Amino acid sequence: MSEEFFDDFGASIEVVDENEEVIEARQEQGQMVDVVDDTVELDGGDLENIDLQRELRETKERFVRLNADFINFRKRQEREREEHTKYANERLLRDLLPVIDNLERAIESAKKAGEAAAITSGLELVVQEFLRAIKRSGAEPIEAVGKPFDPAIHEALQRVETDAVEPGYVAFEILRGYMLNGRVLRVSLVAVATGPEITSPDVENFDQN
Repeated sequence: MSEEFFDDFGASIEVVDENEEVIEARQEQGQMVDVVDDTVELDGGDLENIDLQRELRETKERFVRLNADFINFRKRQEREREEHTKYANERLLRDLLPVIDNLERAIESAKKAGEAAAITSGLELVVQEFLRAIKRSGAEPIEAVGKPFDPAIHEALQRVETDAVEPGYVAFEILRGYMLNGRVLRVSLVAVATGPEITSPDVENFDQN
């Protein structure tokens, strides 16, 4: 072969190398290679390769978005399933609370009536068994007496003057409330303390009128 052939072949290789460097540089900068510098000549194969790379990049972006949507959907489904599991027994527990209330009233009545200790002890055992059963489902009594009044978990039925607790605190409980896995199952019905009214007949009236 002649030296001119090798010279032309070497020149073509240099042009291809230069084109590849231009494409790689623009891809690193995140630019789409649609317009090529006039000094660089790209043949049909190079343009086809650019189109394929663009389509591949667009397909990858769509896949990333689709995968993110699927992950969010799966997390949402898991949260909903956990919520359903945590509160699936809510209606049943609500129905059981009045049973516990009546048993506790029966215990108080038996004690006041002077019933045999065996009877009251038996009722107390039944109540404790009910409380353990609902606790396994996530329900627990709300501690109210001596706590600051909280309208989120307490409902005030009356106010009482007392110095046993600070004003604005729960003086006593009328009906016990319960929580279910951090959610209010039933609010506590309570009496809220107010400070005793201070009156003194010895206070002089300084009205100047």
